[in-house]
Amino acid sequence: MRLLDWILRRRQDDDLQEEIRAHLSMATRDRIEGGEDPHAARLASLKEFGNVTLTREATHRSWGGAWKDWLVDLTQDLRFAVRVLGRSPGYALIVIAVLALGIGANVSVFTLFKALALKPIPGVEGSARLGVLVARTDTGRILPLSYPDFRDLREHGFAEFAGTSMESYSLGLGNRGERVFGEMVTGNYFSVLGVRASLGRTLQPGDDVSPGTHPVVVLSDGIWRRAFASDPAIVGKTIQINAYPMTVVGVLEPDFHGSVPSLSLDLFVPVMMQPQLRRLDLLSSRQAPMLWGMGRLPGGESLTAAAAEAEQLSQRLDAQLPARQVAQRATIIPMWRSPFGAQTYMLPAIGLLSVMGAMLLAIVCANVSNLVLVRGVSRRGEIAARIALGASRRRIMRLLFVESFVLALPGGVLGILTARGIGQLLSGSNMASAAPVPIFLATSPDATVVAFALLLAVGSALVCGFVPALRISKVDLATIMKDDLSPRGGSRGRLRHALVVAQVAVSLLLLVGAGLVMRSLEAAKTANTGFDSSNVASVSLDLQPSGYDETTGRELYEQLLDNIRSEPGIESAALAAQLPLSLVDGNSLDTIVEGREARSGEDMRFLVNNVSADYLKTLRITLLAGRDFSAIDTPASLAVAIVNETMARRFWGSPEQALGKRLQFGGGVWRSVVGVAHDIKYARVTEDPRPHIYLPFGQLYRSNMTLHVRSRDAAPALLQRVSASVQRLDPNLPILNARMLTEQTRSALSVFSMAAGVLMTFGVIAMILTALGTYGLVSYAVRQSAHEIGIRIAIGANRGDVLRGFLGRGLRLGALGVLCGLALSAGATRLLASLLYGVSPTDVPSFTGASALVMMIVLLASFIPAWRASRVDPIAALRHR
Repeated sequence: MRLLDWILRRRQDDDLQEEIRAHLSMATRDRIEGGEDPHAARLASLKEFGNVTLTREATHRSWGGAWKDWLVDLTQDLRFAVRVLGRSPGYALIVIAVLALGIGANVSVFTLFKALALKPIPGVEGSARLGVLVARTDTGRILPLSYPDFRDLREHGFAEFAGTSMESYSLGLGNRGERVFGEMVTGNYFSVLGVRASLGRTLQPGDDVSPGTHPVVVLSDGIWRRAFASDPAIVGKTIQINAYPMTVVGVLEPDFHGSVPSLSLDLFVPVMMQPQLRRLDLLSSRQAPMLWGMGRLPGGESLTAAAAEAEQLSQRLDAQLPARQVAQRATIIPMWRSPFGAQTYMLPAIGLLSVMGAMLLAIVCANVSNLVLVRGVSRRGEIAARIALGASRRRIMRLLFVESFVLALPGGVLGILTARGIGQLLSGSNMASAAPVPIFLATSPDATVVAFALLLAVGSALVCGFVPALRISKVDLATIMKDDLSPRGGSRGRLRHALVVAQVAVSLLLLVGAGLVMRSLEAAKTANTGFDSSNVASVSLDLQPSGYDETTGRELYEQLLDNIRSEPGIESAALAAQLPLSLVDGNSLDTIVEGREARSGEDMRFLVNNVSADYLKTLRITLLAGRDFSAIDTPASLAVAIVNETMARRFWGSPEQALGKRLQFGGGVWRSVVGVAHDIKYARVTEDPRPHIYLPFGQLYRSNMTLHVRSRDAAPALLQRVSASVQRLDPNLPILNARMLTEQTRSALSVFSMAAGVLMTFGVIAMILTALGTYGLVSYAVRQSAHEIGIRIAIGANRGDVLRGFLGRGLRLGALGVLCGLALSAGATRLLASLLYGVSPTDVPSFTGASALVMMIVLLASFIPAWRASRVDPIAALRHR
């Protein structure tokens, strides 16, 4: 019986083989002694062994119950899987490493998504389910609520909503100061969020009764440790905030960093202290947006129902107290759609990375499936023996699935570790340096991340193991014998070909996406920002905490400008309240244009920047009409303003016609337009042109300004010179920030840099996996066709024909994959439109470059095994079995 000999010769399971041999040796010997034919005796003994095994299994089920039997079988399968994989450590390590790479890439993206959307506010339970109460214009722009509107809404159905406004403050620390960021909040803020204090208490509703009566502050754990050296007696002490004495009443728990997603805030003061801390009372104005509402929906109410209720209240308010320029006084949006926090510009990139990560994992699963299928050919003997012994196909599939899980679970654990490395690239350190406020992303692995990694591992095991398990478990004993004798058995696996085509297609998609974002990055780098950042130093100051009032502050700024301008090598110097390309919009004001009635719902709130004379000259912003600000623009002179080109054309038709026209802000004085400046990129490189207004520092004083200095000096020397000039005037005056403007411009591209870097990383990984898959497929075909190759060469075939044959096999699959990938990319890249700048989603260079690169990789991966095939020794090949 050749089948019986073949099974025993091919057995890999030592335990099962020993049991078979022990039974067969006795049973067969008895039958032979009884006069039976040796071959018939051995076959009858094998069948008897299978029947005995099945009977023993049935008896075991009746005794122990089905679930105990399942547990025993599972334990045996686990032991067997570990033992079998231990005999092929190279195969096991490759599969685990490939899975770790794919799982790690997806876990790293999920970690960022968790920090931005699932748990946007660390230290607050269920923060993703919070609703945000806002106003909205007809154009869809989201605005904060005025304090009177917020108060009315809270009294008529939204009592569980707290109000908050992010602010910058000057924290006085002895003879020095530090710029910090915090929130101005209502008295119920901490109770609504469920945040407690580790020292003292949080703010209470009693602190939010009347303006100026409760000068108290709560500190974050971070600033308590950093600025106050973890002073355990800090509660009750008085500190200076914006040069105003405030009493510390508590220190918060370490996990809480404020309610602005992805930012780290340090101070929390009652909203009723706004007039004292800002020297401007906005609490009674319905035209002054200042508070975001935030709270939990009562009784499990849906967001849609709450938004409808807010709209009804909004209509009631509009009927009683109409508000200009606001189409909807109140609506509720989910936290992830709130317009404050890094999620506003990071979530689109995270969505893209999630799609690309899923594509990468698909390539990983295809590669692993190919490896399992190839290895399954060498295990046909084992599967045949199990079938001959009575094992069902379902039983064999379960064993193969267990092996997949044994490989996938370590891959998931290693994936978590891999995610930490990839996370360094995803964390966006450049973005943190560009942001005007400290960024905090909770990217440390937690139970949610671990659960996601294990879920990916289980899903990968099912995907990677399902098709191979179906194929490997479907064994016909006669076919197995025929394949063993045929040197070409298994060489034409259509399934393996399809998996390679899929890998090539997905790799092409990843590379096309990476190419588009890379070209967007290059376009953004060379974009015309409207100003020249080269050789410009920017140094930020705030005079108020150091005791300067408006009179002494003006004197110091004027003297500082005079001193710097007089130094050799300095071309120009100026002051500005806002830095360009800071990623967030700066100050904005409701604007009235004389002679122009605002249309219903028209957004008339425009960006405003306070600047001194020579600001346009220092940044080399072109003046299209009129004049720049000068020393004659004082509080006693005519109130003036400079507008940008977009605003001039929108309201007056041309820059020249805008001169002499008048504007008014928030009921203040009318200002005459004396100049029209060229448009620049104010907050982001990718923004569309929009109205912008410059106001003269000589007429509107601000204590916190940024000094801009243009010089021919190199960056370090220029920054040192400017800092030294400040220190000579006042050694105790703190410099809040000092950097070259080119650094600010470069950091503003951080979103593109992060997306491009990660996509390119994913693309390179995909190329490597595609190369491995193609190489493995062609190598396997060569190995299985060794006998055929020997025959062809022996009868006179040219070695070049052999090379071209196997090379053509790989290239045909690659070409088919590229065609599929191009079709897939043509549709998928349109989803990237919001992340692209200066590049079309169907950019030809990106598509052709990615296609050429993929085909080159396929050619290289196919050439190596094809070359080996052409060098085969025909004598050795003819001996191949």
